[in-house]
Amino acid sequence: MYQKIERYIKNLSKREKLVLMAAGVALGVFILLAGIVFPMMEYKDRLTAAVNAKDAQLRRVYELSSQIRAAGAGSRNGRIVQQADFTLFGFLEELAARIKVNDRIEYMKPISDPGDSSREAVEVKIRSVFQEDLISLLYDIEHSSHSLKIKRLNIRRVERDSSLDVTFQVVHYG
Repeated sequence: MYQKIERYIKNLSKREKLVLMAAGVALGVFILLAGIVFPMMEYKDRLTAAVNAKDAQLRRVYELSSQIRAAGAGSRNGRIVQQADFTLFGFLEELAARIKVNDRIEYMKPISDPGDSSREAVEVKIRSVFQEDLISLLYDIEHSSHSLKIKRLNIRRVERDSSLDVTFQVVHYG
């Protein structure tokens, strides 16, 4: 087979050999560019785009981190003023009176956490509260200007009057 090809090439004229060589070189350059150079350049572009995207994300994380630190410093300074006149029991009683569910409070008891002295927790049980009043109460607790969160929530429906018996824990971080 190789001999046939060699004989065929020897029978070609100089011009045909030159055209055949040029076609071989063009084919080699095409394979080199299409198979190696262009995929490498495309891969490099993808890596550059990924690095730029991650860099933008990292900048955003640093911005958010500095905002969180600033908010934390501001809230620590604000908590000192708040803690002088703020009590969790008082806040919950005022809120219950404003929503008009204070007569349905069965109990309010403090919960102590020996591992964390920087927070105060109270468990509250309210009987026969309607859904709208409960939503208002929980919303006002979660969206108060104080650092309050609802830790646990247990709701049981009372069938006789379509009301709810609710037990929840409110935690004040301060």
